Amino acid sequence: MKYIKWLLLAVIDVLFNIIAYFTNPFVLLFADEVGNLPSIFLWWANWDDHLDVEWMISEHHVPAWAEYDFNKHYRYYSEWEALEKTGVFKGYVELLDPNFTLKERFQRYVCRLAWLYRNCAYGFSYYVTGVTVNGADIQERKNYAKDGYLFKTAPNAWVLRYNGKSFAKGHNWKIFLGWKMHSVEPNETTRCMLAFCINPWK
Repeated sequence: MKYIKWLLLAVIDVLFNIIAYFTNPFVLLFADEVGNLPSIFLWWANWDDHLDVEWMISEHHVPAWAEYDFNKHYRYYSEWEALEKTGVFKGYVELLDPNFTLKERFQRYVCRLAWLYRNCAYGFSYYVTGVTVNGADIQERKNYAKDGYLFKTAPNAWVLRYNGKSFAKGHNWKIFLGWKMHSVEPNETTRCMLAFCINPWK
């Protein structure tokens, strides 16, 4: 039953991803200075981060022309830093300098858009099609490091991760299906977002 449930939810998830793909540029217009979206756009936003993420720029995940001096304007706290500082597992920024030039505002918009597309409909996959999993109920069938793939199951969820040689030379398959429960600890109960990724070009 949980496999059929996942399949139905995956179809719904894909449909909302299509909606989000076309509406992301519009939704971003409502973001505030520290990368928060209004609650009405919860399904578009990341559940574990804000829109302004330092490493997207410092590690050159955006075009060079879109890179701006992030650290002049913001101090970024990763999810783990935020957990230690605030008790909430959600990355955020402190605004250091609110004086953005028009060019910098455009660059920030492009960086935020790249982040939304990287994690398209992330909130939907967490709040709507995600499930709550009790770590004590998870059974591991295969070890990812040893066997090349991992399969875990719980009464209401499952996850399959696989990396292996692809038909495309120099690339690997990346398969990630089920719910993101692979890192749930035995002593925790947590929300796990739906996973649906089949990529032969990794």
